[in-house]
Amino acid sequence: MSENDRILDKIKKCMALAGSSNEHEAASALRQAQALMKKHGISHDEVRLSNVESATANAGKSKNPPRYNHMLVHLISSAFSVRPIYHEGFEFTRIEFIGFDSQPEIASYCYEVLNRQLTKDRAAYQKTLSRYKRANKIRKADLFAEAWVNSVYSKISKLAMSEEQAEMIDQFISKRGDALTAIQGRKHKMKREDCDAVFEGIAAGKNANLFHGTGQDRRAALTQQ
Repeated sequence: MSENDRILDKIKKCMALAGSSNEHEAASALRQAQALMKKHGISHDEVRLSNVESATANAGKSKNPPRYNHMLVHLISSAFSVRPIYHEGFEFTRIEFIGFDSQPEIASYCYEVLNRQLTKDRAAYQKTLSRYKRANKIRKADLFAEAWVNSVYSKISKLAMSEEQAEMIDQFISKRGDALTAIQGRKHKMKREDCDAVFEGIAAGKNANLFHGTGQDRRAALTQQ
């Protein structure tokens, strides 16, 4: 922890004590917080933004991840009240989840676990398509994967992000100079022969059960039914 982080941590502790029901304790803590902020040139916004956390996950080598990957990221973001940012790298694309407390870390972990299973299930389904041409295999496998994600999405509960939290995250991202870029990925036009891909994707997705982690369990839980 850097010196600046230690000072911010001390200020936040004082701010927390400033909400004490003991008037004298609250007043003393508030004065101490204000004195520290003035001494070290730390603004109220800096203190607020220091509560924003982030965690990253590997999204694969593609600079333009497929649509089902984007759908999975949206699912995770909704489940854990975080905001995602894609970062293109030389070797692979990273997804950064931004939010509060342990939620970004949990989101990152759950994304990686679900993405591994989705990739495995999609590959297994694609192996059953030996009689199809390559382009048709990819289309059907992608539609399978999209249905898989939709199946999981229908089962999760979502954590709502407050307006204040959304504003703080926007400010955090803006301060860093990052751009929020929506990556949609390729979208296939479904054909009559693709119904089986959708049905099988829905069935496979039902085998994953995602539920929220807690403060005590910083790793989210993912179990197979």
